[in-house]
Amino acid sequence: MFPSPRPTTGGGWTAGLRPARPAPAARIVVFPHAGGDAPRYLTPLSRLPGDVELLGITLPGHAERAAEPPAARVADVVRGVRGALRGLPSVPTVFYGHSLGALLAVAVADAAETGAVVVSCGLPGERAYPHPERLHTAAGLDEIFALHGLPPGALHDTALGPRARTLAHDLALSRQALRAVRDVCLAVPLTALAGTNDPLVPAATLPGWAAFTRAAHRGRLVEGGHFFPFSPTGADVLLEELTAALSAAGHDAGAGVTAPRTAVRG
Repeated sequence: MFPSPRPTTGGGWTAGLRPARPAPAARIVVFPHAGGDAPRYLTPLSRLPGDVELLGITLPGHAERAAEPPAARVADVVRGVRGALRGLPSVPTVFYGHSLGALLAVAVADAAETGAVVVSCGLPGERAYPHPERLHTAAGLDEIFALHGLPPGALHDTALGPRARTLAHDLALSRQALRAVRDVCLAVPLTALAGTNDPLVPAATLPGWAAFTRAAHRGRLVEGGHFFPFSPTGADVLLEELTAALSAAGHDAGAGVTAPRTAVRG
C-alpha cells in the first residue's frame, strides 16, 4: 500500500507523492500524461531509494484542482510550476515527464542550470508531428482527438463525461506544447525513452530529442507501447534511467534500488 498523496502545495501545482526518509537527499518531479494524474506513477517509481522525494505536478482541472478551469496556456503552466518549485529546499532534482508530461517537463526545465530530465513516450516537438502544417488547425486538433478515441470538436462537446473533457483539454494543451518547446535547448542532461510499439509516438521520432539539450543526451528504445512504464519490465527500465539521472544530478543512489529484470533494445 502507498500513502495517500499529501495536500497540494505551491498554489496547487505540486503534491507530495512520497516523502523522503529520513530527509530528502534528492527529488523527482513527475509530470503526468494527458488525462492522467501523478499518483498513478507511484507504482513504477516505488523502488527508488527512500531518501528520494517524489513530487507530482497537478494541472488545473485535475484531482484536487478539478473545480478550476483547465490549463489553456503552456506559459501559465511553466510559470506556476516554476514558482511552486522555487519554494522547495534545494536538492538534486530530476524532472520526469510522460507523453504530454514530457513536453511540460522540458518546458519547465528550460531555465534550469542543474539537475536532469527524463522523458518517455513524448513527441519531440511539432517538427516530429506527421503533418506539422495541419497541427494548429481545427482539423489537426480533431486528428489528435481521434487518435485518443475522442470525437471531433471534443473541446465543446457537452455530451462528454468529465474524464473525456479533461483529456480533450489536455490534448489541446499538448498540441500547444509541441510548438512551445520548439526552440528549447536544455543545459542539463536529457534521457529520452520510447516504446517499440507505440501507436501515438513512433519509435522513429526518438532521435529528435537529441536537439533539445546541449548537455549529455541518451535515447533508449524499450519493448512495449505508449504506456510501457506501467508494465513490470518497463518500470525496470524507467527505474534504471531515473537512477542514472539522479546520479548525474548529484545524488548517490547506490543503495536501496532493486536491480532491473529486463533487457532493452536501442
